[in-house]
Amino acid sequence: MSRRTRVLLAVLLTVLPAAACSGAPEQPILNQFFAASRLIDRTSLQNFSTVLFDPRTDGIVNSFDITDVSAEERKPLTIRTLGKALDDAKAEDAAYSKRKEEYFSANQDAIGRSLKAERDKTKLKGKDAEVQAAWTKLRGEGTAVSRKVADARGRLAAEAAIAELSFSDQRTPPDIRKYDGELVSKNVTVAAPVKLPNGQTVQKTLVIRMQRAVLKGDREMAGRWVITSVKAS
Repeated sequence: MSRRTRVLLAVLLTVLPAAACSGAPEQPILNQFFAASRLIDRTSLQNFSTVLFDPRTDGIVNSFDITDVSAEERKPLTIRTLGKALDDAKAEDAAYSKRKEEYFSANQDAIGRSLKAERDKTKLKGKDAEVQAAWTKLRGEGTAVSRKVADARGRLAAEAAIAELSFSDQRTPPDIRKYDGELVSKNVTVAAPVKLPNGQTVQKTLVIRMQRAVLKGDREMAGRWVITSVKAS
């Protein structure tokens, strides 16, 4: 084998894996992710990622090879159920507020004396004592109802976050609260030379978690992939 042939073969062996990698469907979003991370461009990242590969702590990735893509995992999305739970909690809160206002209007003077007695740490008797007990109970109910609304809102936000980001690139994104669906996840493993903050370059294996929502109604709608975690293995 001539020297020229050996050189050409070496070049081909170097180029072919990169070419194969560049054809992977995961390649474009990973290119965007590492490019935006190098610049700490959170504005760009927030469109397709919930994480940053921070050059100040994690290092810089200029090139990588995709070495493995896991099978997809699927779990049900409960956004519609959680949305209804939030609506129910809000309705309960509205009913409570109305009941509280009506009771206050009917017992305003006695409530005033009750609040003064609380401040002065004195005891009330008769009707005023009954109003004080009822008003204290009402306020306790209000705390519980407010917590119920906050908890329902938090659960919905956590469940919907990836789904909303998955469909955020559309001109008219669907109202995901109206759909059942699934959260699809996969792990993409890459081999990359990482330039560390101290200037040293080390070879690392990174596992990138990618997720997207699939909504099911009259037709199935698949959102785009979103990067949700990066871990060194």
